[in-house]
Amino acid sequence: MTDLPYAIQRLPEDEFWFYFVALCLVSAVGLYFFFRFLWRYRLMQDTPTARIRSASQGYNEFEGAAKLLPGEPIVAPLTKLQCVWYWYKVEEKQSQYVRGRSRTRWRTYETGVSDGVFCLQGKTGKAIIDPDDAEVIHSVADTWYGSTPFPTAGPRGFGSGALAFGKRYRYSEKRIHEEDDLYVLGDFKSFREMDLPTQNESLAAILTRWKSNPQMLLNRFDENRDGTIDSDEWEKAVLIAKTQLHEETLRQSDAGVDHLIEKPMNSRQPFLISTQDQVALIRRFQYKSYAALLCFFASGVAAIWAFNIRF
Repeated sequence: MTDLPYAIQRLPEDEFWFYFVALCLVSAVGLYFFFRFLWRYRLMQDTPTARIRSASQGYNEFEGAAKLLPGEPIVAPLTKLQCVWYWYKVEEKQSQYVRGRSRTRWRTYETGVSDGVFCLQGKTGKAIIDPDDAEVIHSVADTWYGSTPFPTAGPRGFGSGALAFGKRYRYSEKRIHEEDDLYVLGDFKSFREMDLPTQNESLAAILTRWKSNPQMLLNRFDENRDGTIDSDEWEKAVLIAKTQLHEETLRQSDAGVDHLIEKPMNSRQPFLISTQDQVALIRRFQYKSYAALLCFFASGVAAIWAFNIRF
């Protein structure tokens, strides 16, 4: 330890300022991520879990199961497995000689992420999820090695090894599969596929249809069996028609309303799709905030101590 203050005093001025500024930057970054993670888990704690059918428009928290939508399936490009979301990366091993010594590093050869929409099935309904620009916490991650730019076998197939020895390429893939439990924070919007007729138009259509069949009208509403529909019986018919209209409107509303969860316009509101539940996520962000705060104090103290030693 006594050699370190001496080494700091003997450093060239430009090197000292380089290390000092680096420590200050690390400290600032640590403070930034502390507030970032703090904001996230406090937001999760304060946001109640909404039901899809009755959720208000705007930023919400949901829980449910991942579901594929009808149409073209989403297939992970490396493992060829069907899923609802994927991220992949192919890296190429490169070796170079520096001062007579061989150094190896992995260079990104290709990377990509799924942009296909999928469905969140909740207890009271379902909503489409557009995962563009979302922070995704996956359920499955695979890493394996091979000798071709794209794998000839999966992570547990023939020709794939757990070690990189003798292999030139490294494959990484993360996925969310159908039926995985999901926790989602995002902007919730509802929209109708078609406009429904007004209440008066619908009621008039029902009564007109009944009037076009007089025998049915008499059989159903002529309570005194006098062969005519009097005013009291007609009022009862109108009341039954209104009740039927209300039930039909509810059914059509449920069938014609789609819900979408997407990235919020407000950049301070995170768009999060996670296969971990809320409790695990809060604990995860709490630990990250503690680590970032420790980084802030450690780097800041080191910078101040080095400055005092130097001057």
